Amino acid sequence: GIIYGLALGYLSCIVPVLCLGLTILIAHSLCGMFGVALGALGMLGTMTMALTIDAYGPISDNAGGIAEMAGLPETVRGLTDCLDAAGNTTAAIGKGFAIGSAVLTSLSLLVAF
Repeated sequence: GIIYGLALGYLSCIVPVLCLGLTILIAHSLCGMFGVALGALGMLGTMTMALTIDAYGPISDNAGGIAEMAGLPETVRGLTDCLDAAGNTTAAIGKGFAIGSAVLTSLSLLVAF
């Protein structure tokens, strides 16, 4: 039931955490903390595109609401629901990148000062 779903959700975090840890390990072994800081900058550099795509979800959601209030056919609402789902997926991915880059940046700042 609920406990199994919660455990399954936590299980999905294992791969990103291992990838982030491996990134920190490789960057630190190659260039020390400067490598970790460069990894953080690399992740922050992709955040502009991810956050731009993140703004797509509410726009398509509003379009679906307008289509429903205007009395357009159900096919239009079905299309906007698909677009809204894509926007929600990109929002979730953007949050993961934001958290990962925040971890690397805070680790670099902690060591720098």
